[in-house]
Amino acid sequence: MTIATVDMNRINNDRVAVYLASTDRRVTIGVRFALEALGIELPDFLRRGRPGPRPNRVNKMMDALDADTGNPNTYRQEKLKIGAFAPRS
Repeated sequence: MTIATVDMNRINNDRVAVYLASTDRRVTIGVRFALEALGIELPDFLRRGRPGPRPNRVNKMMDALDADTGNPNTYRQEKLKIGAFAPRS
């Protein structure tokens, strides 16, 4: 096995960051995988954001509906089964 030294200045380049920000996400995923597989620390622009669910269209639409109607029992409460939607024992 041949050992190669990686020049991180070539990866931590502004032009590379701009390219990866504007390219297809599959390319970015491939670059991230290659660096992780080789054990190379990811630059800041390739790090993932905070893990967790992202609000989808239904949640946004229902939040807007709840705000418009002023209903105290919101869709989120119903989904999480809290407040008026809490199970009765």
